[in-house]
Amino acid sequence: MEHENDYQVIITHEGTLVFLIKSRVHEPDKPFILYDGGDHATFYRRENETILLDYLNEKVVSYLQNSEYVVVFELDDDLEDVFRDYEVYVKHIKKNVFTDSL
Repeated sequence: MEHENDYQVIITHEGTLVFLIKSRVHEPDKPFILYDGGDHATFYRRENETILLDYLNEKVVSYLQNSEYVVVFELDDDLEDVFRDYEVYVKHIKKNVFTDSL
């Protein structure tokens, strides 16, 4: 699992969460977020590419607990722009074994 060290979250006027993360080489393939209602989320971007989104802000947690999907912007440092953007469905679970010890 990869740890996303430097990410940001924006809440739109419509209440949609937008996660800004660094760009990756490959296109996402059936991405989803596993979320158990706590301070951490597990982002499955594609097969064998899992990203930990940890220490979520309290306000973000309250929105994510009720979200069916979020939007991800992958940022390109070289271009200082959005490299790609896409919707990611949120799968709500009772217990996330990947984030229990955090």
